[in-house]
Amino acid sequence: MKPTNYIPITLASLVMAFSVGCKKTDKPNTFLPSIKGGGTTGNGNESETGQGGKIGEEGGVTSTDGGEVGLTGLEDFENMLMDREAFAAQTVYFGFDRSEIEPGDTDNVNAVAEALSNSPQNKVLIEGHCDERGTEEYNRALGERRALSIRDILVERGVSADRIRTMTLGEDRPADPSLTESAYRLNRRGEFVLLTPKPGN
Repeated sequence: MKPTNYIPITLASLVMAFSVGCKKTDKPNTFLPSIKGGGTTGNGNESETGQGGKIGEEGGVTSTDGGEVGLTGLEDFENMLMDREAFAAQTVYFGFDRSEIEPGDTDNVNAVAEALSNSPQNKVLIEGHCDERGTEEYNRALGERRALSIRDILVERGVSADRIRTMTLGEDRPADPSLTESAYRLNRRGEFVLLTPKPGN
């Protein structure tokens, strides 16, 4: 694994990085705390076409269980560098309406867990993504469930919860903007972003 494309993390850069290219801008991205709450949010349904939990109103950012989270989920990771390429090959893909990890992708999560175990100074950000079908609010809730399901397996594999952060981007950052079934499959995913300490920290 050869880390490349390091980017210093600041709250401002995170907001800019995850908003560029978003198809819709009327709702903010939701930053989530590391391990509060379970993997089910909103009304508990698993449908990308359903009505899910409410996330953010009038510019505020709230979790789907009603707790205020703002940008606090990543403030303690601010002095780290982001490497989006390190775990690119370990991206996890989900079935339609699903937040459970499919058996074929378990090895990807295990590989990330092993890499983190071998480098205890590093941490990881997990992003949950959806295809564009369904409401924006619901897709944010579904993206959260997907990120949390990956996090839970990392914790089961021995990665400390305080080394993991999750983020939902819903439908806002498609891997493929095409309106095809193959594109939808690529967009229903969970991505890992390696976080490493800045030199001198």
